Amino acid sequence: MRWLMAAAALAGANGAQAQERATLIHGARVFDGTGTPAKPKDVLIEGDRITRIGRKLRVPEGTAVIDATGLTLIPGLHDLHIHTRREAFADAAALHRFYLPYLRAGVTSVNEFSVSGAMMAGIRALRADTPRLTLAVRLGVPDGHGTESQFTNAITLQVTSPAEAHAAMAGALAYKPDMVKVFNDGWRYGDPDRPDRPSMDEATLAAIVADAHKAGIKVMTHTVTLEGAKIAARAGVDSVAHGVGDALIDDELIGLMRKHHMAYVATLATYEPLETRVLAPEELALLTPEQRDREAARLAKGGAIAPYDSKRWEIMRENIRRLKAAGIRIGVGTDTGIEGVYPGFGALREMRLLTELGFTPAEAIEAGSRVSADIMGRRKTEGRIHKGMRADLVLTGGTPDLTFRDLYSVKRVWVAGKEVSLD
Repeated sequence: MRWLMAAAALAGANGAQAQERATLIHGARVFDGTGTPAKPKDVLIEGDRITRIGRKLRVPEGTAVIDATGLTLIPGLHDLHIHTRREAFADAAALHRFYLPYLRAGVTSVNEFSVSGAMMAGIRALRADTPRLTLAVRLGVPDGHGTESQFTNAITLQVTSPAEAHAAMAGALAYKPDMVKVFNDGWRYGDPDRPDRPSMDEATLAAIVADAHKAGIKVMTHTVTLEGAKIAARAGVDSVAHGVGDALIDDELIGLMRKHHMAYVATLATYEPLETRVLAPEELALLTPEQRDREAARLAKGGAIAPYDSKRWEIMRENIRRLKAAGIRIGVGTDTGIEGVYPGFGALREMRLLTELGFTPAEAIEAGSRVSADIMGRRKTEGRIHKGMRADLVLTGGTPDLTFRDLYSVKRVWVAGKEVSLD
């Protein structure tokens, strides 16, 4: 331990400068996200990267040393599908305040789907502690899903043909979006009170995908039907969000997903029937007092689940089981912003639901880290604890890779090598 004491003394002497130069996380159980069992190791962060992993590492002079003995270090988690209120983008303080619940839940990367291309430069110019923000442009069809409110109608580019799609994408790509979100499926879940909306045809969707891929960015679609998922796969979409809810996934779709390397992001957290949802104490601890009161009032009210909701929920759960058995990549996304799906909480709820459908705690963490990074085309740069990877890291109590509830015990979080405040 003499080397550790010396390094710690140097860290204290150099103060903030040491923190900027290098950080050693010492003695944590390192769950690297690859399926390998966790082992006690040291992890050295220099700049925004993990530079070394091992035992009794030699560290640069002035390294800040964090004794993580008895804790577990995991890769930062993703939420591949969120919506944030417009007020969040007012200034840096608001941005930090709205995204802080994600950091407290260990979520270090989010896909933001409630912005326009024109908003992106201003958001990127704000300096605040947030997860990594992946900002997407939105495309859909006139009167389709994603155009319901005045705001969403204004920020969603609407196209009806390949020619219109190419023109819209030329304008959208000028803003340098990080990805593209397409509302291609207008089915409204068989709800008699909500008529279906128009859907996008395969040729138009394929034109969007071609332009996005030429620019090196991924495409995710709002897809909720079996036929819509097949159209998305044939069009070359990288991932579908929300999950098939009208029918059980068949061998044809699984074959198409394999052929086109398409992934699945079910957003189960937004479809789980609220009438019967009971949150564990560790989940309630993530919520604000107002949110906890809301949950208590909802549970006290009770009520029957609508037939179409109940049927869709069973279909969606079975489809996860089928896709897992088929080896299809399943990532973590939540549609946070929908009633009852709270920032940060949603990602852990999504992963918790996966553990009820055949995932081990370790596999659920991998879905939220390595697999989700792979879905975003970042397999070589993030999602694992490995030399050269981006240092998005979460230090927790307990053994979350073995006991899922320990994942709620987040102690410290790093985004691109910088420790962020959880206060």
